[in-house]
Amino acid sequence: MTTKAKLEKSKKPKSKKTHLIKTKKGDLLKLEKLRSELAEQKLAFNALEDRHLRLRAEFDNYRKQKEKEIFRLFKYGGSDAIIALLPVVDDLERMVNSSNGEESTSLDTIMEGVQLILDKVSRRLQKLEVVTFDSVGEKFDPDLHDALMVKESGEHEENIVIEEFEKGYRMKDKVIRHAKVVVSK
Repeated sequence: MTTKAKLEKSKKPKSKKTHLIKTKKGDLLKLEKLRSELAEQKLAFNALEDRHLRLRAEFDNYRKQKEKEIFRLFKYGGSDAIIALLPVVDDLERMVNSSNGEESTSLDTIMEGVQLILDKVSRRLQKLEVVTFDSVGEKFDPDLHDALMVKESGEHEENIVIEEFEKGYRMKDKVIRHAKVVVSK
């Protein structure tokens, strides 16, 4: 074998080996790049999964809130009509109370009629589970009472309801009108 042939033979494997090393280094670089992209994709996926879970929880909370609102609407749906009727009840009660002590027969007859109407309205309110609650002598509660005035009172402790201008009403378990009261000071 000639020197020239030996050189060519020795060059071929070296160049082949170098080429394999270059390919391996290129593959390693590609592999590192792919690993980096995979890590980025995992982070993006985790962020999207977290967002998805949060949106799902938020939607569940929204759905539950809407269900409660719908339930309240069905449960207290007629409260607006009842609230509109309450001032009439109050006026009738005032009329009956102001006639106490009058001895006119025509007035007595009118008062009996008014009392019948008041009793009828009261029965209908009870069927709708609308009831009054006592206030006089009770401790002032802002969830039940609207204080119209505060009066000095030596007979009562502080923050006790001493007079009631308008009764408070409750429908089922909800206060639909606060009692208008005078509170002791």
